[in-house]
Amino acid sequence: MKNFDKSIDTPKWLFKENENLSPLNDGKPFILIDYHQVTYDLNDWLTIEKDLVNKLLLKHGGILFRGFNINTVEKFNTITTSFNSEPIPYMFRSSPRYSLGDHVYLSTTYPSSRKINMHSESSYSYVWGQKIMFCCITEPIEGGETPIADNRLVMRKISNELLKKFDEHGIIYQRTLSPHVSMGWPEVFQTEDRQAVLGICKENDISCNFLNDQELIIRWKRPALAKHPLTGDKIWFNHAFFFNKYSILDEMGLLPDEDIPDDLLPSNTFFGDGSEISHSDYLELRSAYETEKTYFKWKKGDVLLLDNMLTAHGRSPYKGDRKIIVAIMEPTS
Repeated sequence: MKNFDKSIDTPKWLFKENENLSPLNDGKPFILIDYHQVTYDLNDWLTIEKDLVNKLLLKHGGILFRGFNINTVEKFNTITTSFNSEPIPYMFRSSPRYSLGDHVYLSTTYPSSRKINMHSESSYSYVWGQKIMFCCITEPIEGGETPIADNRLVMRKISNELLKKFDEHGIIYQRTLSPHVSMGWPEVFQTEDRQAVLGICKENDISCNFLNDQELIIRWKRPALAKHPLTGDKIWFNHAFFFNKYSILDEMGLLPDEDIPDDLLPSNTFFGDGSEISHSDYLELRSAYETEKTYFKWKKGDVLLLDNMLTAHGRSPYKGDRKIIVAIMEPTS
């Protein structure tokens, strides 16, 4: 594989649009840069064309690089250093992840038979990564796609009335952190020191109630919309759908009117004034995501780069081995 001659300002191959830039899926904004006849190193190109990558991400929300043979953790580690910061640690966790070192993680250890609903990484938090990058080391036999959706288009599918309510009131998140329900608080906060957890919660205005040594209920409020740091546009950026009780009941195959005590729900979301997000509100959000979802089949060596604020992602159930690794970059708040 050849490296770029860094005396050349503009690698001409990139701008052969018919050959190198094509829609990932017809009718959706995401693009595919397909380069099976590899003659250039992806890390070099990402380093040289950082401004162009940012421009493409702002326009399209996500880029799938295919054919660049990024098929090991070591190769993936190398390309994550092409951006404005080293990968950042996965803190205040919403799902279990196994670290592979240098803040690169197995995307999730969630059971293969269950789907993961659409979300933007850490959009419930006070700090998140502006970019998120996935890499396929082992492609599944069946399923296992990482569906993606443009949050700008998702927002347009939400009624003005519901969107206004979210924008005016924000969102209250509630999580029950317990190994008997979902994730324990030491895994979420990455510490076994209760005083450290209390300090983190106080610093970030999170209500924190230890029921016992193993169980903790946390509750906090965040905006439903956020300003993109590069465009200034307000966009849909939250976990209102992902953490909502109806999402959890739906995933478990239970009816929406099932009576489950709050302390047995791993999470729930409310409007910022404390009122309930109704089942019809939940269905409207689900429909917005479903309408804008696009799918692609993973191939070994694929790299998916997303603007985390512009693009939501999820995971389909799968069969066989699946190893998708992930890094989160450029901390933003």
